[in-house]
Amino acid sequence: MERLRSIRLVAVDVDGVLTDGSIVYGSDDWEAKVFHVRDGSAVHIACDIGLPIAVITGRTSAAVARRFAELPTAALVQGCTNKLAAGEWICAERGLELKEVAFIGDDLIDVPLLERVGLAVAVADAHPVALDAAHWVTETAGGRGALRELVDDMVEAHGAWGDLLEKMRARE
Repeated sequence: MERLRSIRLVAVDVDGVLTDGSIVYGSDDWEAKVFHVRDGSAVHIACDIGLPIAVITGRTSAAVARRFAELPTAALVQGCTNKLAAGEWICAERGLELKEVAFIGDDLIDVPLLERVGLAVAVADAHPVALDAAHWVTETAGGRGALRELVDDMVEAHGAWGDLLEKMRARE
């Protein structure tokens, strides 16, 4: 809980974390990904409690750009082969240190950033090396709402359920 309370930004990988890792290709360079609606809700909830979400992904995808055009994210970095450098850049832009960041990943490319952030999170079905680098492992597999699980725990750690529910009620 102490570690959760010190976090000021959550960074998240896409393939294998916000999706189950599947990529569907069609004719004419068409690509599809399946995102869980609870992870989209998690981005809104995090925003509501003042916790920005940044997305760092190794691939470049129109489907990812479209998904995050719908959501209030602090940053979207696609085609990134050095996620640690991307995390450092996002921190510099926001006046943060890596120890104030939670990062949720699933694979080898995520490990350098997982090793440096304040809260390293791996999804339940992550690669064993990513699991070893994590401070915490979600109960949820990638693509099944793992970001929502983390954000719910952040809301709990910050004692923000009451304020969050009041915001939800005020929207009625």
